[in-house]
Amino acid sequence: MMPQSSIVHLNITDFAAAIAIAKDRSLADVPFVVAKAGAARAIVLAVSNKAREEGIYSGLPLTHAQRMVKNLKVLSPDPRAYTIAHRSMEEIASTYTPTIQNDSGGHLYLDLAGTSSLFGPHIDCAIHIRNEINRRIGLTPSVAVAANKLVAKIATRAIRPAGIVGIRSGEEADFIAPQDALLLPGVGPAMAKILSVTGLREIGELAALQDHEALALFGKKGLVLRDSAKGIDCSKVSAGNLSQRKIRRTVDFSEPLLDQTAIQAALATTIEDVGLEMRQSKLEAGSVGINILYADGVQTACQEKCFRPLQFDTELVEAACNVLCRAATRRVRIRGLAVTLADLDAPSRQADLFTPEKLERIGRLQVAVDRSRLQFGPEAITLACSLFHA
Repeated sequence: MMPQSSIVHLNITDFAAAIAIAKDRSLADVPFVVAKAGAARAIVLAVSNKAREEGIYSGLPLTHAQRMVKNLKVLSPDPRAYTIAHRSMEEIASTYTPTIQNDSGGHLYLDLAGTSSLFGPHIDCAIHIRNEINRRIGLTPSVAVAANKLVAKIATRAIRPAGIVGIRSGEEADFIAPQDALLLPGVGPAMAKILSVTGLREIGELAALQDHEALALFGKKGLVLRDSAKGIDCSKVSAGNLSQRKIRRTVDFSEPLLDQTAIQAALATTIEDVGLEMRQSKLEAGSVGINILYADGVQTACQEKCFRPLQFDTELVEAACNVLCRAATRRVRIRGLAVTLADLDAPSRQADLFTPEKLERIGRLQVAVDRSRLQFGPEAITLACSLFHA
């Protein structure tokens, strides 16, 4: 018997606009957008259904939107209302499962594995949660139950703004195959143009590509795209809010070290480990922290906020080494250290599978390294500096 699909994705389309309507029902029939009207080069952050019918979409320059719709209503973002809504959604979902991943923008992932004896079939449980969110907050998310987060996300995109679907284990490919390829996470404007030129419209067409075909059409990113089209996703539902989530690893030396090269090698090895886990969870780090345990029992720590979110091993190692220098304030042998990646968020650089040109080569190399390490083990490919690890 196939295991029961247990991953639930709740997706509130245009979250900021939905919150505005929940607070003021008179906005339901009004074309409006959410944007920072006073900002230079302001862009549309969220769109009401009526505004969308007029051709306005998120990311459009506000001045263009205002030319398209005369007297377009512009609402300012309300971060406090968004936070309250997310907390309420978590509170409702926590009645049914402790495993809740609260992503930004009205996205909630739940893992209902092991709850059937208490709350019945997972699809029924998901509907109860949806109805309770609607009753208490005034929001109506689209809901999908699937075997993994990727398929559940594609499903809620396919049925939005307020549908319900349950995909039984083993039927994921049949469900996503006929869906529009633009629904695949990671497909942005650049990838959409290539799909249009190649004539590949459906997810199933991408899934059917052989390795050499995917590489010929889309370069190194083609294998990532093809695997996503097959519904392959090993990431787990990570409990908590993204900004509160952390990835931490510790390393204890066989004997206390004072050699800086050996210590930095151990740090690089640890970064490779946490970096792979982070990318598998489709996240990037906003800060890096280092804790040091000295041979005499004293501990020091330092955490540094990154200038921009970090995703690749090379940039993570560079940041971690800088933090290590600040944390290592004593000339005493080190017994062990811990690395923490925090302020995690969905990768802004993966809004499209194509990275900016200056990051293209390093991103392409990182994808290849990750695939090799997952297939052959973490020792298959490693940074040269980690080879000095004693």
